[in-house]
Amino acid sequence: MKKYFFVILFMTVSLQAQFDFAVSMGIHAIHNPSLRDYINTNFASSDEQLSTFNATAMFKGECDYSISENFQIGFEYGLQFYSFNTSFAGIGTYDISYLHHKPSLLGFYVIAGEGYKFKFGGGVGYRIISVEEQLPTTTTDYNYKSSGLGFVGKAQAHTLLSNNFYVFLELDLRYDLPGEPENDGKKIENIVLKETVNFNSLLVGINIGISLFL
Repeated sequence: MKKYFFVILFMTVSLQAQFDFAVSMGIHAIHNPSLRDYINTNFASSDEQLSTFNATAMFKGECDYSISENFQIGFEYGLQFYSFNTSFAGIGTYDISYLHHKPSLLGFYVIAGEGYKFKFGGGVGYRIISVEEQLPTTTTDYNYKSSGLGFVGKAQAHTLLSNNFYVFLELDLRYDLPGEPENDGKKIENIVLKETVNFNSLLVGINIGISLFL
């Protein structure tokens, strides 16, 4: 009797279990006052000054698991790209770019129906940033790295495309704290403002992607 009970219980859990897989890309508006001030005061000309918010690209993959009808837990891996370059006063080229790795554990409240699913939630995760900089007076690339904590809040709307495939739109808000990247103890210095540059940032963005519900 116990054997049949566990078989029925296993079948019930298996039927209720659901995984959501998703990939997406999007454009975010990023606010990083320390980096913006560093570029504006040291390298950008008057017509190249960075504004309060600037554009950056984001690519993401996500896997979520349903623990009940209205709740999911998941994991997301995001990769953010940013770059700025300019010809500096005829001396040479200034270039700075970075890759920001953003894995996060997620939790969602879910509202689902025939052909649609809405998710509202967020999460927290480890942040790793890798910065590459080339100064106008040299052709050497300087590499800096740091890590820290990050937070994300998001809302997703999934609409049936065909079979188990859905197209979705996502709005997200992120606050990342990777800190001050360094290379062998040396950090990026804003000599004009006499401060060390940090890459802490606030992002607001829209992502479009494809999801698969199993």
